[in-house]
Amino acid sequence: MDPLNGFALLLVDDHPLFRDGLAAALRHQAPGLRVQAVGSPAEAIDLLAGHGEGASEGFDLVLLDYRLPGMDGLRCAALLMAQHPGMGVGLMSGVDDPTLARRTQDAGLVAYLPKTLEVPALLAQLRRLAEGEPSFADAVQPPDAEQPTGPYGLTARQIAVLRVLASGGSNKEIAREMGISPGTVKNHLNAIFTKMGAVNRTQAVMMARNALEQDAAG
Repeated sequence: MDPLNGFALLLVDDHPLFRDGLAAALRHQAPGLRVQAVGSPAEAIDLLAGHGEGASEGFDLVLLDYRLPGMDGLRCAALLMAQHPGMGVGLMSGVDDPTLARRTQDAGLVAYLPKTLEVPALLAQLRRLAEGEPSFADAVQPPDAEQPTGPYGLTARQIAVLRVLASGGSNKEIAREMGISPGTVKNHLNAIFTKMGAVNRTQAVMMARNALEQDAAG
């Protein structure tokens, strides 16, 4: 199953030709991906606050251009992450700045993707994100961008899912707690089970509780 099926992406870019063209190409090549596009931080903030078409369904990932009207992408990202802590936020930029990928990672974003990526390569990165992995494209990837942050080599977002799972939460409860879609929860869990070597949910819950206890003790 394609991890992008049911995944909800919001593109924020003030260049209509790029924004609308990319959204159309992604919809064409990944029909299960839900894509919406807006042209400014104000529109994104309003949409994510529950106003406008598509707002009620929520988003799993927001990709921001770096140069946006009113505020740059990193400032907008910080605002969105504070308002929606369970949602992934990344930067997609054509700016020629070798420090931007590192600053994106240091700011806690989940992705830095250059606008030069072809659509198939971009979809590959989006699939990583749908499975809870950070995605810093190879051309600009900081040396330690993919370093795990917890037991079994899990990422921070996967650990957050694991904590709710270990407390007995259902997929719907995990989705509600983290502000993501049930389909994305399923993608996260599949990736987590693979990394942990768990054969089923019950085993994963037991392993998760032990791992989180050891992590807290350490």
